[in-house]
Amino acid sequence: MANEEIERHLFMLRWLYVGIRRDWSAGSKILFARKTHEFLGSGIVAEVVVMEQLGEIEKELCRRNNWYAKIIFGKLTRFHPPVPVQDTPIAGKNLLLLHGLEITLDEASTIETISQSKIIT
Repeated sequence: MANEEIERHLFMLRWLYVGIRRDWSAGSKILFARKTHEFLGSGIVAEVVVMEQLGEIEKELCRRNNWYAKIIFGKLTRFHPPVPVQDTPIAGKNLLLLHGLEITLDEASTIETISQSKIIT
């Protein structure tokens, strides 16, 4: 899938497959970032469905893409326009590690505050 297609998929269907193992659980907050170093929005996890709990078609899709779970979101917030990472408290961190980077709740709150406008679903 192209990045734009993944973004549309996320914000329309409210779920995402993940390959990075973290302590995801209901109530966790996740920030979404582009490879162009912009934050697209955030989501609150409603449920984490591990690969073993998925149907056969989704299991095979996960195996092929090295994903281990499907995260279903209860609340999504889309930033408009996206927030450049360089304008956030994590600007000094290694941006190559942005995918899966653990940040503090204070950093996440600051990033959400920087956004000019938000679309909440």
